[in-house]
Amino acid sequence: MDATFKRTVFFAMALGLVFLAHTVFAEEKPKKQSQQNTYDLGEVTVTGKKLREPVTSPYAVPESSQLQTEVITAEEIQALHPATVWDVFEQVPGVEVTYQGRQHIDFGNMRGSGSYGVILDGVYMPTTTRILAMFPTDAIESMIFVRDATALTLGPLTNFGTSTGSSNQGFAVIKTKRSSKLEGGLIASYGTFDTEKGHLYQGAKIGNFDYRIAATYNSTDGKNDGELHDWYNASDNRSFLFRGGYTVSAFNADVLYYHSRGERQFQRGMIRLPDNKGSYALVGTLHDAKWKIDPMTYDTVAVNLSKPWNDAQTTTLQYAYSRLQVHTVQDSFNPGPTFKVSERDQDGYSQNASLRHIVNWRNNTFKVGGQFLTYRSPDGIAPNTGRRFSERMYSLFVHDEHRMLNDRLTVDAGIRVDRKYYVDSTVSGRPMHDWADPTYTCALGASYKLNSLLTLTGRYAYSENSEGDYQVSYEGASLSPEKRSRYEAGLLANIHRSFNPWITLFYYNTKDQKVGATDSKGKPVPAFIDPVTGDEINYVVTNDVVTKGVEIGINGQIWQPLTYYLSYSYKTTNSGAANRSMAHHLASARLNYQYKNAFANVSARYVGSKDRSAYGGSGGVVFYSLGDYTRFDANVGCNLKIFDRDTRFTLYGRNLGDKHYATRYVTGAYYDPGRQIGVELAVSFF
Repeated sequence: MDATFKRTVFFAMALGLVFLAHTVFAEEKPKKQSQQNTYDLGEVTVTGKKLREPVTSPYAVPESSQLQTEVITAEEIQALHPATVWDVFEQVPGVEVTYQGRQHIDFGNMRGSGSYGVILDGVYMPTTTRILAMFPTDAIESMIFVRDATALTLGPLTNFGTSTGSSNQGFAVIKTKRSSKLEGGLIASYGTFDTEKGHLYQGAKIGNFDYRIAATYNSTDGKNDGELHDWYNASDNRSFLFRGGYTVSAFNADVLYYHSRGERQFQRGMIRLPDNKGSYALVGTLHDAKWKIDPMTYDTVAVNLSKPWNDAQTTTLQYAYSRLQVHTVQDSFNPGPTFKVSERDQDGYSQNASLRHIVNWRNNTFKVGGQFLTYRSPDGIAPNTGRRFSERMYSLFVHDEHRMLNDRLTVDAGIRVDRKYYVDSTVSGRPMHDWADPTYTCALGASYKLNSLLTLTGRYAYSENSEGDYQVSYEGASLSPEKRSRYEAGLLANIHRSFNPWITLFYYNTKDQKVGATDSKGKPVPAFIDPVTGDEINYVVTNDVVTKGVEIGINGQIWQPLTYYLSYSYKTTNSGAANRSMAHHLASARLNYQYKNAFANVSARYVGSKDRSAYGGSGGVVFYSLGDYTRFDANVGCNLKIFDRDTRFTLYGRNLGDKHYATRYVTGAYYDPGRQIGVELAVSFF
């Protein structure tokens, strides 16, 4: 009997046992659940997450995944005062952000292994590396980070609609604000490098209807030390967002429309390594590349419908369409006599739909559903531009969670199947019309409350992920499916509101993982963007890879006005190239103080060192150290009344230590421009 089939049968039996346990232990009377699109204000856990999704929500995760789930609320985002959503990503344990990813702008990874999916109000976003830096943080209600792909009901567990294709490592769910009353206001700020922001919003709730509209403008001139020293990192963006809803006890519907248009310059790299001939002549200068996206336009519309048939059963239907239009312009600061400006379109169109049904009894939650996604790019996805790209994905999942022993013990099991259909080949751009092998993922989890203070969690998942059609074996051999086993264990200690520690251990054992190939001299063979390091790779080899790590956190409230959050994560892998290119140590801290109308917030982020390798001609492979920095951000201000209107004044500072750190090296090192200071004024109209 095939090993994959055996595992599938095993997990199917486990799922059946969980479901059977319900019939034995379930109470006859169902527990009535609210069908409103609101949070369940449950008891505080050690991770400080007072807010949880209701079990009928499409974004809910099982109890055994709660420790791996980080919820950052609108109030916490406001306290961070982020420049972009990436500043929020960096506060999540195990998440490493890479800035200035060139055509992919900024991107990140979770636990140093694989990429992750981003869901915006039900929209599965396949091209986040270009969009997220522009998304208005003032319009966000919450961001939910699930740091592992064992929560099978959220989305596809293999990459989709990108030029990369390894298995997903988790999900980031972004929910925008909905109005619960009449509201409106203006948020305006100005800071270093002529950085400007304006955010105008208005919303109301009228009976069962609610709406909220927001218009945002962001612009910065970037750092410019003169024509020869222009960092070329300016950007501007204008966006409009509408969120509307209709909510009654028997039906819930909401719609999202988001439009964004702007431009983004690709920062010039500071050359620190020799060229491919081994010459050091240009070391210490800015690269000549003058490359930008102008314009970049994004439109998306999403509809979410939810129907509770009775107190126990709910059906949810979601549909979304998005369009990303990108026009790139490649010029030079030092053009030669034969140089020609290159302009190219890189547009993308996607649709996704999902249908799920949830049966929520007193002691059991059963979920079943399917998803459909489609993506096409007439001109290809960077860096494989000029090659038409189109693919579809079909997904099915079933999951059951059962609570017993007076809710002290929770067990869950689930199975998910994702299958791609390649309309066009990402290698040649020609029509392909071929099915990829299915990606199977099976998961088991458990959570046990030892007492009122301690909770143990554990999860195991097994997945098989076939290679993408763009992946080519360096030896010319066929590539075996990637087989990954994931193990997790966690401990939560709800000791006191001022001291709540937690710890998570994870261990991933991946057979036949695709890693970048190098030639006999150690020179990488480039072409596509690796999902972990961002390095451009084409040919791959298969290795057995072990990735492991630990995440530790403490949070609490000291007296009434002072709260804190501390976290540390460590990860490592036995894959040499990947191990050198990841930051093994990550730490973050947040300290929030509020007394009467005054407030002060401080955040810090430490990123350990990592290496970027380059081929130095006769000198062989050379390395440049990245990361290894600590960044401090802070803001202070007060809430007051102006003309009897609620007003908030904020003085903020980013990178207060003026650290010129770099997290990426391609045409050179892309350094942070340094300290930034600014002021913000927020006025409420109602």
